[in-house]
Formats: sequence, structure tokens, C-alpha cells
Amino acid sequence: MKPYIFYNLSNLFPILGYIMAGTPISAIEDVLGYEEISLELASTGSFFCLKVKESSMEPRLFEDDIIIVKQQPDVESGEIAVVLVNGDEATIKQIKKADNGITLIGYNVAVYPPTFYSNEDIINLPVTIIGKVIELRRYF
Repeated sequence: MKPYIFYNLSNLFPILGYIMAGTPISAIEDVLGYEEISLELASTGSFFCLKVKESSMEPRLFEDDIIIVKQQPDVESGEIAVVLVNGDEATIKQIKKADNGITLIGYNVAVYPPTFYSNEDIINLPVTIIGKVIELRRYF
């Protein structure tokens, strides 16, 4: 008899496609697989996973890395977030907050310069934080 492995579906989260670590692109939900997180972490909120594309977050995040994202509408200045620009263009960047807006910063600034969005841009485009990156998974 073959052994069976049972998963608690409450700690399996979908990899919802690709996130551009570069120029924002249209957000596409295309389940590529699932990642498991601890039950303790899973009990703290809603999560999803994305696969990184492009190089704006190098040397910290590389193409094909998987990020675990906790859904939340805001992050602290200096944290890495998944952001929607124009309502449906998703990107991953470090957030720097200021009184007059936010700057989205990729670590590879030689290739992808920081982009500033004023408070007016945040409302009118809109620019929306959809989650905080809490974990990186890199497979060899």
C-alpha cells in the first residue's frame, strides 16, 4: 500500500502567476502551483504567492524566486510590497514614504530608477499597496 500525504489546505497558498520586478505589467492571476507556510503564520492573515520576473530587485530577489505575500493595504516605509499601479499593473518594490507621496524603489537602480507618486497620483491613478512581502523562497 502506498503512503498518502495529507495537506491541511489552510496553509497551502497559490502561486498566482508572475510579478514584475521592473516596469509594472498587467496583473494576471494564473495559478502556477502552491507553497506551504506554517500553520502559525497562516493563522495571522491572508496570503498569496508570486513568482518574480525581471531584475529590478537584484541582488536581493532574482528571476524565478517565489515571494510569500501577506495581504494588507499598507506597509511601513522601507518594507517591500506588491503594488498595483493604474489599478491593474503589478510590481514589487521597496516603499519609501514621504508626506507628499511614496517612492517605489528597486534595488537595481542602475537599470530601474526609483519612481515617485504624489498623493494626488496615489488617488487618481490609483497606486495601491496590496501586500507585504514576508518571505522569499529560492529553489535550486
